[in-house]
Amino acid sequence: MVVIADGRFELPEEFLYSSQHVYLDKSKKIVGLDQIGYAYLSNPTEFKVLVEENVTMNEPIAAITTDRGITTLYSPCAGKIKLINQDPLKDMELDTYTKGYVLEFETITEIDPTLISGEKIEQWANHEVKTLLKNEYSFKIIEIGDSATGKTAIKVRFTDDYFKQDLKTTLGVDFGAKELKLEYLADDALFSGVYRFTAKMNVWDAAGQQHYDKIRGMYYRDAKGALLCFDINNPVSFTNLDKWVEDLDENVGRKVPVLLVGNKLDLERRVTFEDAKKYAEKRGFIGYVECSAKTGKGINDAFIKLALEVYKHEEGLD
Repeated sequence: MVVIADGRFELPEEFLYSSQHVYLDKSKKIVGLDQIGYAYLSNPTEFKVLVEENVTMNEPIAAITTDRGITTLYSPCAGKIKLINQDPLKDMELDTYTKGYVLEFETITEIDPTLISGEKIEQWANHEVKTLLKNEYSFKIIEIGDSATGKTAIKVRFTDDYFKQDLKTTLGVDFGAKELKLEYLADDALFSGVYRFTAKMNVWDAAGQQHYDKIRGMYYRDAKGALLCFDINNPVSFTNLDKWVEDLDENVGRKVPVLLVGNKLDLERRVTFEDAKKYAEKRGFIGYVECSAKTGKGINDAFIKLALEVYKHEEGLD
């Protein structure tokens, strides 16, 4: 057993763990949320299962409603479900490894090779607890816009510095995360000085397909900021922006920092920079940037700009 923070948290060393703190007990074929992961939740009140019989690796398996919004758990493996725990919250805090699990599998066909195991558990867990106790920032960022504008490619380029020409259209919600170490210099530097902080950008790529409209709303909840994306080579994706702004306002229900992003800068331009900038100013967005997920140009700058504005918004420094 790996014991962390003077016995406050325990993690069985024979388990495998995702960076999201979802554990896999291979011997019992059980998946659940580890003790540190539970500590990250703020007053969990509702649990909802998102799967039925078969699970693919990294598929959303459950959603937990908390004071901060909805936390979605992703499966660390693929396989056939034997048993679903419909109400694990009552046991998760005190007995998450036996009674508070989420799924029991009949068979497991694939395991995520990036799961944390063995000697790496203690070092990773210690870092996670420090982050938890230091209250470092974690921002949920949503990407919205028409299909084929490159939202998934933008996310992958940011989180993994990777580009693939034939990335599949997102079916549901794709997720990725990356930490940014940032500084914000206040206008009144003499009295306020420099704010240094770490922002974990949890990037959610919302699907553009109509068939997903019924459940997309839950993934907007607790969003701290948004990237509103269009393709500068596709004028239709630009003219459709109003629809996405309305969707954002309807589902988030409060004003959050929005950055307008024109993607595919590497292709022929069919939407002018001036038109896009004027649209961003008219809508009251925090700005307009152009980027290329293919080359990487402008990607980090976009997320840094959004992270700083979200930080200012959350801390009342606007």
